[in-house]
Order: sequence, then structure tokens, then C-alpha cells
Amino acid sequence: MAGETLMHRWKLLMAILLSGAVVEAQSPAADGVVALARGDYQRAVEILKPLAEDWRTNDQTAQFFMAGLYDTGRGVPADATRACALYMRASNNQGTAVGREAFRLAAIAATSRGEEFNQECQVLVSIGFNNQFEPVTFDLGPGHFVVWTLAAATVTYEGRTNRVQTWSLTVPGSRFLPLRETDLATGRTRSETRHFVEMLMWQPAETSQQQWRLMWHLYEVVRDQIVGVDSLGPLVTSEGDAPPPRDAVNVRDYVELGVDAEGRAEWTALKPPFAKTQVIESDAERREIRDASLARERALKAVDWKKRLDVGRTPTLAYADAEGCGNLEMYGWSADQAEALLLRTSAIGSTPQPMAVDIARQSAGLSIDVYVYAAPQRFDFCSDARVGPDPNVPAPETWHAVAGVITIDVSPPGVRTRMPHLRRATVTLTNVVLRNPAGKTLNVAGPVRLSAFVGSVGR
Repeated sequence: MAGETLMHRWKLLMAILLSGAVVEAQSPAADGVVALARGDYQRAVEILKPLAEDWRTNDQTAQFFMAGLYDTGRGVPADATRACALYMRASNNQGTAVGREAFRLAAIAATSRGEEFNQECQVLVSIGFNNQFEPVTFDLGPGHFVVWTLAAATVTYEGRTNRVQTWSLTVPGSRFLPLRETDLATGRTRSETRHFVEMLMWQPAETSQQQWRLMWHLYEVVRDQIVGVDSLGPLVTSEGDAPPPRDAVNVRDYVELGVDAEGRAEWTALKPPFAKTQVIESDAERREIRDASLARERALKAVDWKKRLDVGRTPTLAYADAEGCGNLEMYGWSADQAEALLLRTSAIGSTPQPMAVDIARQSAGLSIDVYVYAAPQRFDFCSDARVGPDPNVPAPETWHAVAGVITIDVSPPGVRTRMPHLRRATVTLTNVVLRNPAGKTLNVAGPVRLSAFVGSVGR
């Protein structure tokens, strides 16, 4: 019945499109509509399909009638997703009878088949029809597998299922090579298996539809999650109406996956200008970074930003978190964001053993200051772009460390996989004497301890 109804509406639109002056104004799709009107579906497909599915053009008539052929399975295998996408493309101009009818049919498709179908339809509209993507299922172990489609990867792990959208890095006209899954035995005993999926695609250059760029994207499947690891490209470029045949490219000529001597997963780009090796951070490291970020977000939400305090109060030297940058610059802040300690030193770099320094004797290249504020602040001492002071809030009172012992323990570089230049610095202050501008002193037995990464700028 649905097919009969569609055919009836087709005939009405055909009558309009095939009427004298309209035919003359039509695109080459008119010949396809004529073939469709006489029931020659194969010929209609031959004419309409290349016009409707060319990502570089927008032939509304071809799109609409080709959508109907996919919708009814006439001349082509029935394909509801392609029908939906072509109806949506044809509905861009609703100033025509075809556009209005396409909009109606696209709305029916969108409301009748569910969210996952709609995502696949929308992605097909965005990327184009000749994308050459091949859906695939990767079996990663007992009860662990991934179904990868154009719009998303659906991971099943220990009875849990998670659908993750994976198409955001594509552009209109993208042509996919087959997805490639690689298992790596990692860890010092090589007992931990990690699962990686490589996605390669040719993308048309922004400045020319005759130039194609080969892009590489690496994902890791971690339990029921899809983690974006890295992207690289263009690995190579090609000229022409279409990119090279799929079998003309071997990804291993450009990028390799492997395990280093310490059992860490890594990828290696083999050719300039990208030639390098990059260690891939572990799941534990990712979770540590994520948990730290979430903890900071929660802490900031708990701050009473309207609170006002006395700048003349005694510093607490109790700090909830810390950050660092440069050779060795660290700052810690209180839970209420109204007190901060800032340490700067150029005299001490990375040392193999913790170094203890007498603050009173090490005056050159070392400063330790405590700032007491009248209102909560958002601290970023490492950034050059800082918000100016609020004229309605008193300036902070500054206490300078004049005595005590500071112990600095700086790790070797490499504690963060993606930023190998970073080092973990831990600073401990004991028996510190602070002095404010009025000459008042404060003795703090301590210990006061800050720990943060140094070696980069910004919080």
C-alpha cells in the first residue's frame, strides 16, 4: 500500500515536471523521469543515480526520484537509509513541489525508524553516497566485539553496549579505505592486550575538488569505550577526479603500530614531514587525567564566588590543588580559591635526588609568596593572558617567605605520555617564616606540600 501511494504521488509530480516549459528548464534528470514514467526502472537508475549521488552537485529532481527508487526497491535493492538521505538532500529547496514532497517523506522516515537510523541518514547526507565505507564487526574476545558503521561504533563488553559516534572527522566527499583492527600485547610481561582500529580516508582538498589527501585516524577500544588516540595527515596527496584505487595504498608504507622495549604501545610515522614515534598513553593514565579534571570541575562548582573576606587575615597555607609550568614554577590554591602560594626558581632544575635549600640563604633565583585575597580567584600564574584586578575588590595582601627549608624533588621527563617533556615536581616547605609588608611575621612548622607537572605553560 505504501508503495502504491508513493507511485500515485510520483505520477502527480511527473505530470508537473514533464509539462512543456518545465521539461525544458529541467536538469539532465528529465530523461530519467521520462524513463521512470514509462516504467523503465533500470534506465531511470542509470540516468538518475549518478546525478543524485554526486556530492559535488545538487540535482533536486534526481535526488527525489532516486530516493523513491531506493524506497520501493524498483531498479535497485531497497535501501531505506539512502532513500532517507536523498529525500533530505532534495528537501533543501522547499520552494518547489518536489522539495515540499521530499520534506514530507524525509520527516516520515525520521519519525518512524528511531535515533540510530536517523544518525546514519544524517551522516550519509553530510559525507555523500560514494563514500565506499564498509560496515564491519571486530571480535575482540569473549563477549567483546565492535560493530562499526558509517555513523558510529557500537561496542559490546561484558553485557554492556555503548554506541559512540565516530564520523566527526570526515568531510563531504570522503572515500574510506577498509577499517583495520590490530591487537598489541603490551606491558612489561606482554600480558595486556590492547585493541586499536585504524581509519583511513581520502578527503578532497578544501581548495580543489581535483586534489585528494589521505588522512589517518587511530582509535582504541577500551572495554565498552571508543577512544580517539591520534590523527595524521595528509600522508600523501593525489590529483584527479577520484582518489587512487583502494588497493593502491598500503597503510604500513606510512604508519606502523608496535610495542617499545618497555611494553608501551606506540605508533610510528615513517615518512616526512610527520616522521616520528609516539607512545600511546595507557587507559590508567587517561583515567588519571580525566579524574583530575573532573575533580577540579567539582571543586570550582563548590566555591562561593560571591563570598568576601578580610585580606588582613592570617594565611592558612592549606592548599587543595596545584599547577606548574616552565623550568620550575608552581602555585597552589586553597579550596575556597581565596589564597595562593606561588613559587618561582631559576636556580634549581631537574636533579636526580631531592634537593633541600635554606630559604634565608638562597635569595637569588628563588621566591616564595603567599597571596591572601578578599574574594575567590581563578588562578593561572603561568599564563600571560590574565584578567585584570577587580577595582571593587581590595588588592591581596602578600606574605613573603624569608626563612625555612624548601625541598624540591623533580622526576625525569616522560611522566606524561603525550607530553614527554613534562616532569613531576614535588615541593615541601618546613619551618617557613612569612613576612607581610607591615613587618608582621608568621611561623609555619609545616610541612606544606605542593605537587604538579612542570615544563609547560598554562593550567
